[in-house]
This record gives sequence, C-alpha cells and structure tokens, in this order.
Amino acid sequence: MLSTLRIRHIGVIDDAMLDFGPGFTALTGETGAGKTMIVTGLSMLLGGRLDRGRTSGASTVDGTLSLSGHTELADSLDELGAEEDDGEVLVVRRVTRDGRSRAQIGGVPVPIGTLSRLVGTAVTVHGQSDQQRLRDLDAQREALDRFAGAEIGPLLERHREIWRERSLLAERLSELDALLAERDRRGTALREALERLEQADPQEDEDAALRAEIDRLGNAEELRGAAGQAALALVGDDDGPAAAPLLALAAESLGRAARTDPTLAPLLERLDSVRIELSDVAAEISRYAEDIDASPGRIQEANERLHELTVLVRDLGGLLPGADGPAEDITTLLTTSRTAAIDLDRFEGAEQERSGTAARLTELEQELTAAAEALTAARTAAAGALSAAVQEELRHLEMPDADIRVDVTGQSHRSHGRDSVAILLAPHPGAQHLPVAQAASGGELSRVMLALEVALSSSRSDRSAAPVFVFDEIDAGIGGRAALAVGQRLARLARHAQVIVVTHLPQVAAHAGTHLQIVKSSREGTTSSTVETLDRPARIRELARMLAGDDASDVALAHAEELLDEARAVASGTSAARGARR
Repeated sequence: MLSTLRIRHIGVIDDAMLDFGPGFTALTGETGAGKTMIVTGLSMLLGGRLDRGRTSGASTVDGTLSLSGHTELADSLDELGAEEDDGEVLVVRRVTRDGRSRAQIGGVPVPIGTLSRLVGTAVTVHGQSDQQRLRDLDAQREALDRFAGAEIGPLLERHREIWRERSLLAERLSELDALLAERDRRGTALREALERLEQADPQEDEDAALRAEIDRLGNAEELRGAAGQAALALVGDDDGPAAAPLLALAAESLGRAARTDPTLAPLLERLDSVRIELSDVAAEISRYAEDIDASPGRIQEANERLHELTVLVRDLGGLLPGADGPAEDITTLLTTSRTAAIDLDRFEGAEQERSGTAARLTELEQELTAAAEALTAARTAAAGALSAAVQEELRHLEMPDADIRVDVTGQSHRSHGRDSVAILLAPHPGAQHLPVAQAASGGELSRVMLALEVALSSSRSDRSAAPVFVFDEIDAGIGGRAALAVGQRLARLARHAQVIVVTHLPQVAAHAGTHLQIVKSSREGTTSSTVETLDRPARIRELARMLAGDDASDVALAHAEELLDEARAVASGTSAARGARR
C-alpha cells in the first residue's frame, strides 16, 4: 500500500503532502489545479521520466510504501540493504536542475531501472496511453495465469522445472558432443603419446641432470688433477709442506703452553676441531678424485639418454601443450601429460554419459509436451471463465453489447508453455473481434481495462499483497450512468487493492473512501497548488462544484449530498449482501 506521497516543485505544485487511504482514494480539483502533476509524481516514483517543461528547478518525490504481504519485494529490499520502519520503506526520486536523476530506496542509492523494477511490482499506473496490459500479449497471458492461479500455477511451475532441466541437459549434451568430437580428433594421438612417455619413463629434471653429468665427465681429467692438488696441499707428502702437518705442529706447541696456562685449553680444542675437519675434507676430495668416471662408455650412455629425452620433448611437447604453450623440458612435459591423462579419462566416460543424457532428454521432451498440453487445457478453460467475468463487469459498466473473448492459440515453445493469449473485443453486435487496443475507443478502453482489473482482483487469494492501482482520468469520454458504474466498479476493485483515481466526475469521486482535493491559489502573479483531505462537508462542497460548477448552490449541494449518500448506501448494501452470502 502507498501510505504517503510528497511532491515538491513539479508544475504548479510547490510542496504537497498526500495521505492515501487503504481502499479507494479520489483526487479532484479544478482544471489546471495540478491533478496531472500528482500522476507525474507517482510515475517518477516508478522510474518514469520528468518532462523538463514541467519544472525549471530541482524536483523531488517521496513515497512511503507499506511492505505488508509483499514478501518478494521485502526480500529484494532486504538483499539491497534498504532500511524499513514499522514495515514501511521510504522511496525518494530527485531530478536536479540540470536534469540528472537520483533515486533511493530505504536510504540506499539505486539506479532508476532498479527503482522501476522493484516499486513497479507493487504500484501500477494506468492512463489513457499507458494501458499496457491490454496491448502486450505476454502481459495478457500472465493476467490469465493469475486469474486461475490455483489451477494454472502448479502446472506452470512444473512446466518451468522440466524446461530448466531440459535446457541444462541440452547444454550438457552439446558439451559431450564436443568432447567426443575431440576424442575422435585427439584421443588416439594422446593415448599413443602417453604410452611412449610411459615406456621412456623419464624423471623430473632428468634432462638437466644429464647435461650437468655430461659436462662433468667431459672435464674428468682436469677435475681429477685439481682434486689431487687440493688433497696434496692439505695432507702433503714427504717432499713439501702441507696444511695437516703444520696444524699438527701448531697443536703440539699450543698443547705444551696450555699445560702452563690452562686458559689456552679452549683454543687447543678449536685447533683440534680444525685438524679433524681438514682431515675429513681431504678424505672427501680424495674419494671425489677416485670416483670421477672418465670412461667413454658412460659419456656415450648419458648422451644417448639425453638425446632420447630431447626427442621426446620435441615430438610430444606440441601434442601435450601446457598453459604457456609447447613443453620445453621433460619436467613440463610430465606435468602436461597428467592433464592429458585426465582428458583421456573424460573421453572414456563421455560416451556413456552422453547415452544416458540423450535418453533422459528424450523422456523430458515427452514430459514437457505433456506439461505444455496440460497448461494449454487449463488456460483454455480459464480463458472462458475470464471472458465471462470480464463480460459481467462490462455489463455493469454500461457496455452490455460488447463481447469479450480470450483466445488461447499456439506459438513456439517457451519456458511458460506454448500458448499465446490475446484479449479480443467486439464493441457491438456484428463487429469483428479485434485486439482490445484496436477495437475500443478511449472511454471503452478505460472501462475494459477496469473490468479486467476487477475480474483479476476478485480472483486474488492473497489479500495482504494487494497491488496499488493508479488511474489517470479513467472516466474520460464517459458520463451519466456509465460514470456511476465506473465509480461502483472502482469501489469494488478497492476491496482487493488500493485504488487511487484522478477524476473529474462526481459520480466516480462519490464512491471513494478518501477524497483529496488539489486546490489552486494565485498570489502576486504566481499560481501554486496544495492538496487537502476533505471531510464530509468539504466533500459535499467539492462534489457540488463538480456537478454544477458552484459549491454554494443549494440545489447542487443537495444533489451532491444525495450522490454521496447513495454511494455509501451502495457500498453498505453490497457489503451486507456479501456477508449474507457468506
């Protein structure tokens, strides 16, 4: 429900606050008072554009929207992080002086598209040129589905579930076909490559290790000579000085001194450690010199193995490419071979999975056909019921000769089924049934739209989530009994929804539960308007003005009071009759 609306600086409205009732609210006022500006403000709240000709400065619209019953909207706002106060959320739309637009929901800045999408789920504006429900075939199908929600809803949900599963399986089948095509193209080559790699049995970094070994073996004599000289320098021979004998001499001298001065004992221990370490190093150098294999046989073996690995990388590097391109060494080749092995495993299971997927897809096609047929049958039955309900409403709206038909025809299969729904109208006997937007005049179009909304609202089971309908001069082009009928049907619609109507007909305004008057005033050459909530005496005066153009005429006042009392009596009588039927 829309609780309040504040409009600032739109047209002749400088600053106006509107408090809406829960049922039927009528907005009236003299020509030029700014009734259209109210609808403009409401449209802005839904993301509509503001004609810059209507204002020369910044314009702002604030609306308080009750979230009671609107679970999906409340969840969306909660996800958005919008703040609410006692189940209400403040929606703000501002257009700056230079034409830039800003919007907030519950204190959270949002794009205009988000504002339209969220608030538009709760508020619908209907105008002479904005009756999209009667023009858009998808909207007409959705209206029919809501009208028979108890019957169509479960069938539609089942159809959408099958459609989603079928879409996922069809996508998976395409992936498997692509995988099998790759298997046919690459599978044999991958398998042969992995077998060749397994036979060669390379180890990680083996090629680098072989290169280092070949380099070492190629310089064996030089390395052996250098090691021998180093060992000789450490341990020496009988012909010259060496480190080991000199250390032994140093240790003997320091030992004699330590017997006299014990403080030298730690240095003696360190010197002994150096002697032991030197001896170990000399032994390892000697072993290194003895172990160097300079035999041509070992060098040949290493070169042959390196050649084998190099050819392996050259031949398989492009066939088993890594993330950065062809493998350049044996380690990279081993890494990419693991990925190739995983691909082969996928290839092995793909054919079996494809068989199962194709079989399930065939079953789903049959289930989808059956679900679509059930939907068509339910919609066809509901179409007759909706036609009858709208026809009955048109009879009350002084269009007894008009004939409404809701056609359900076939179309390409989509997630909602394979039905196209069109609401057709023959405005008088003998006329051809045409789409409503083509067959009806302006006044007839308004009444057909109202009849449809009343029929749909009467079938709504969730009263707490009632929508907000804003009607801009729905009564244009009608008068007399038709105007009275429109007022009565709007009052009926207001039992199941919040209805806000901009009207110039007293027969319509008299049926409202809340009456707001747009009052125009002029001061110092400037015209501005405010909005007043009317009590009963003020309502009678306003209705008298609308009836006769004079709110002081005794005859007009009497007629206005009679009109107001009759509207109240009709509402009370209808309520009593409903209570008796229950």
